[in-house]
Amino acid sequence: MVFSADDEHVSHNGPPLRVLLLTSGLGLGHVRAAQAVAAALQDRAEVTTVDFWSLMNASAARAIHATYLDLVQNHSDLYERLYHLEAVTWRQVLESRSGPPREVLEVLQLIASVAIKEGASIPRGGRYASDKLLYSLLCTSMPYDGDSLAGNGVRARLALWKFTWLRLIRRLEPAIRKFAPDVIVSTQMIPAAMASYLKERGKVQASMIGVLTDFGVHDFWKQRGIDRYCVAHQSILESDTPSTSSRAVVTGVPLMPAFAFPPSQSEARRELNIPEDAQVVLVLGGGLGISVDTAAVSLLQRPASTHVIVMPGKNNKARATLDQLAAKHPQRLKVCDWTDRMDVYLRAADIVVGKPGGITVAEALACGRPLLATRSLGGQEGFNVDFLTRHEVGGLVADGELPNRVDQLLGDREVLQNMQRRAWLLGQRNGAARVAELALDLASINRAVASQSR
Repeated sequence: MVFSADDEHVSHNGPPLRVLLLTSGLGLGHVRAAQAVAAALQDRAEVTTVDFWSLMNASAARAIHATYLDLVQNHSDLYERLYHLEAVTWRQVLESRSGPPREVLEVLQLIASVAIKEGASIPRGGRYASDKLLYSLLCTSMPYDGDSLAGNGVRARLALWKFTWLRLIRRLEPAIRKFAPDVIVSTQMIPAAMASYLKERGKVQASMIGVLTDFGVHDFWKQRGIDRYCVAHQSILESDTPSTSSRAVVTGVPLMPAFAFPPSQSEARRELNIPEDAQVVLVLGGGLGISVDTAAVSLLQRPASTHVIVMPGKNNKARATLDQLAAKHPQRLKVCDWTDRMDVYLRAADIVVGKPGGITVAEALACGRPLLATRSLGGQEGFNVDFLTRHEVGGLVADGELPNRVDQLLGDREVLQNMQRRAWLLGQRNGAARVAELALDLASINRAVASQSR
């Protein structure tokens, strides 16, 4: 019997299909994508979610989060290098017997110094309490002597790093085995690689889907155990290798249900109590709230007709600055907490300014709004900025040029409307539904094949 993912779901008797979602809470975007897929699967399958960070001690995880935050905020150039070297470095670390390339040594030295500082405050106890000791050992093992790799304990370091990697995989394995999924859907590449490792060794029988939430493909996504990739746009297939593109489906980034039918600008502005004829700029900084206060300050120096809405995320320092600004400009500046109705805010705006994370870009395009990136962390955000630039729906704006760029767009209604139209046509509003359909198809096929083999 031949099964096709294009056919209706294979009928089956017995319990509902089981879908395991793997994600990573380091960035809110990956979690949001998983939540969107879960919402699309509601009442159609049994769904459970595992966050990569739940596989380690909570305090150690917080220290790693803080290290990452320091790296991306204060050393973005090194973060960019680390991201693009990852294809070479981590495969080399995890799959070979040689040390990392020399050009990554500076990055490892920096991470080690920051990580040791953050790790000093890790309390004792808690689940996976031994992770604190392992964390300290890893920090110590990161720096290499660039002039003497051979005599610098390379094998011992690699053994420790591989031990850590396999230790996390061993923690993921029982979670997968207990749930016994028919299909695994991962919205982040690290848990996808971990599940692929288990599948290649016969410890996982489920079909696997990798959901890319950015507008480009990082090498670490390319895992032999992944059956299908869900990508944001056709251009990603055209620029990638045949080995990956042949397994890929253009679904769009999974977004929450409200993005399927976003409100009109008039409806959105009435809901937010914004004047119909106002010029509105929405400033977003992702969960980290990076640079939102700086952007708001520069925009408020422009004509009084410009209204600014800012979402600072978890950035408490920026929030304090913005609250003071809002007190001085109560009619022009609105500071908002996180919302599950981002579609309303995006549709109310004329222009979006902020961090070019994959979910933010996908949500802005789905609502027909151009996005001006005031800062890019590089890495995956570099893919997203390039996509915005190529399709003339935004891009990276140099420091100091944001006010003039916004003024130009708001001052030329025809140019702005053309950008909004292009964004709307690029936007994918039913990505979550498409990923859900693919997951159910593969789950049905996997269960049918499994039942025949018994």
